[in-house]
Amino acid sequence: MFSPGKIAQHLILCALAVGMGCTPIRPETDRSPLRAAQMSPDSVTLDVFFVRCPFGDESVNQELWREVDEQQFPVETRRRLAANGLRVGVISGQVPIALSQLLELKQKSTPIGGPQTTPLAEIGSEEGPMWSHQQLRAGKRSEINTSIIYPELPVLLSGPDGVSGETYKLAQGVMAVRAVPEKDGRVTLEVVPELHHDEHQRNITGSQGAWRIDNSRPRLVFDDMAVSACLAPGNMIVLSCLPDRLGTLGYHFLTTDSSGSLEQKLLVIRLAQTQHDELFEPTPIPLDHVP
Repeated sequence: MFSPGKIAQHLILCALAVGMGCTPIRPETDRSPLRAAQMSPDSVTLDVFFVRCPFGDESVNQELWREVDEQQFPVETRRRLAANGLRVGVISGQVPIALSQLLELKQKSTPIGGPQTTPLAEIGSEEGPMWSHQQLRAGKRSEINTSIIYPELPVLLSGPDGVSGETYKLAQGVMAVRAVPEKDGRVTLEVVPELHHDEHQRNITGSQGAWRIDNSRPRLVFDDMAVSACLAPGNMIVLSCLPDRLGTLGYHFLTTDSSGSLEQKLLVIRLAQTQHDELFEPTPIPLDHVP
């Protein structure tokens, strides 16, 4: 026989068990299954465009550059780039009318129903779309191919010791890109010209039991022509060649033959998005609490 107190305790426990068993498990109201996936805190998203126009076109070589800031880069770097047929600048704020018109023409040339994007490393190829939307990890090297692979390419290079010439087999222009997010939501974007050439070579590197197989091609890295800019979302780095520098690095990187006609290419790299960590944002002081 149970005492009245034991019976009452037993009934209370049963009631609690029944109540807990009937309580539905509800998802958190602030977590919708339709919410977009969050970017990794150390990643950024870039839009990469190639615009093609007749070689020496006035809109690309004159009108556009009136609204592009070339002064963000050191004078010596700009001189070295110009000597090798390259021109670079930054666009902040409103997109220049000349560039907006060029991008509009590019978008109209994309076939309806065709692919909308392409891997970053293949965007400079002769076929396929001329736009790429890519997410990059912080500090990780990515490559933008700016030209076809030339079977044999004679290149004039201008350096501290003067002008030199050399011929490379299976040569291709490449822009190596690295992006590093800053604490204020901006991104430092580094672009380095490279010339990849010859056949792929297998190299095995590593130590202490960790080995890595690298199946890449030999490359010339032009660190003296590297550019770096701190961009806010929506800002762009623009690169083009100089039409009066025939045979230079820029000429081979950013021109192409289209049905017998020489075309000039404009490379636009736009910072589309960054996963800004609000931990580093200063806390605003409410107006009614300002001393």
